[in-house]
Amino acid sequence: MKEFKVKSSEEIAKLNEEDNAKYFAGLLDWQTKSIEELRTASKEDGAKKEELEAQIKELTSANITAMKSTLENQGGVIAKLVKEVEAKTEGETVSFKSAIYNALTEKAEELKSLSESSQKNIRLDIKASQTAGDITSGTDFADMLPGVGQIATRQTFMRSLFNQRNTNKEYIKYNDQEAIVRDAKNVAGCAASTHLSKITWQVRTLQITKVRDYVDVCIDMMDDYEWVSGEIRDLVSTDVALKVDEGLLLGTDVYPELNSVAAVASTFAAGSYATSVQAPTLVDLIQVGSCQISDAGLNNKFSANVALLNPADKCLMTLEKDANNNYLIPNCITSDGMNIGAVRIMTNSLIPVDEMYIMDSTKGTVVSRRGTTVEFGFENNDNFEKELVTVKAYERLNFLVRNVDANAFMHVPSIAAGITAITKP
Repeated sequence: MKEFKVKSSEEIAKLNEEDNAKYFAGLLDWQTKSIEELRTASKEDGAKKEELEAQIKELTSANITAMKSTLENQGGVIAKLVKEVEAKTEGETVSFKSAIYNALTEKAEELKSLSESSQKNIRLDIKASQTAGDITSGTDFADMLPGVGQIATRQTFMRSLFNQRNTNKEYIKYNDQEAIVRDAKNVAGCAASTHLSKITWQVRTLQITKVRDYVDVCIDMMDDYEWVSGEIRDLVSTDVALKVDEGLLLGTDVYPELNSVAAVASTFAAGSYATSVQAPTLVDLIQVGSCQISDAGLNNKFSANVALLNPADKCLMTLEKDANNNYLIPNCITSDGMNIGAVRIMTNSLIPVDEMYIMDSTKGTVVSRRGTTVEFGFENNDNFEKELVTVKAYERLNFLVRNVDANAFMHVPSIAAGITAITKP
C-alpha cells in the first residue's frame, strides 16, 4: 500500500489555498485506493481478514478525522464557498463550512460502514442559507434602485413668464401704429376745423425659427438596457429646453437666433431720477427702473412685474444691513419668494454679475409652431452600417414683442453704475 503523509490540524492551517485543495484531493484518493486494496486482500487471505478489517476501520476513521480537520481550517476551495453561501438548519443560520461538518458528523457511522460493504458513496444533505454577510461582491446579489441619478441642470422658467400662442404658419405678421398725431381742438359752433389728426401703421413680420439637438446611440445599448431610450430622449429634449430658455433671454434676433428680452430691451438711463435718491441700494434701483417702465407706458400701459438678477446679486441684496447691522429689506421677502412692490425678484445664472433686466412680462408672447418633438431614425451618416440610431429633438418657435411694447423691457448693464447715477450728492 502506497504511503501518504497525513498532516495535523496545525499543518493544514498553514497551507495556502492551492496546496490545501491539492492535499485534500490527494488524501481522499489515497484513502479510497487503500481501502479497496485492503478489501481485496481480506477476501484473498482469510487468515488475515480480521487484521485487514481493523486496518480498514482505522483508515476510515483517519479519513473522517482528516476531512474534519481540513474543513475546520478551511483555506481552499471551500473557503470561497463560505464567502458566497450560508446554511440554515432548523431556523438557525450556519456557515457552509459548518453545514458540511455537521453533515459528515451525522454520516460518521455510514462512512465507517464503507469498509464492510460494496457501497461506494454516501449522500450528504448540506442545508445552507444565504446571508448578506457572506456576500462581499458580485452584481447578481445587488438591489437595483429605480431610476438614474441626474446631473444638475439650470432651471428653465423663461417661457413661463410670457403669454403663449400657437400658430400653423412660418411667419407671424402684425400691425403696429408707427406714428400718430393727435390734434383734437375746441371749436365754436359750426366754425371750420383748422386741425388734423394723422396716423400711420407698419406691418411687421416675425419668422418662426428652430432649436434642435441630436445624439447617435448604439442600438445594442438601447436593446440591452431598457432605461437608455428614456434617458437619451430626456437628454435631447432637455438640451432643447435649455437652449430655448437661453434664447428667450439672450437671443440676438438675427435669424435663426430667437428674438429675446435682451434684443428688445432699452438700456437704463437715470434720466429724471439722476442724483435724486438718498443713499440708494439695489432695491432703490429696481424701484427706479420699474417707475421708468411705468412712465414709458404713460402709467397705464406698462407695469413692471419681474426683475431678473444673477443669483449672487440677489444674495448680496438680501444681506444688506444698516449701520446697526439690521437687515434693510426683510419686509420685501414674502412666504412665496421675494417681491419689491409689484415686482417679482427672480434669478437666472445666465445673467452676468452686476447686470439686471426689469420688465413687464405680459407684453411678451412665446409663439409656438411645433412643440418639442422627439424622433428616432437610422438615416444619418453611417448609422445603418454601425447599427446606430439617431435620437433627435427639436422645437419651432419665436418670441414676439410688438414694436410699440419694446419699452416694457429694460436692461441695466451695470448695477453699480446705475446706483451711482441715482445717488443724491
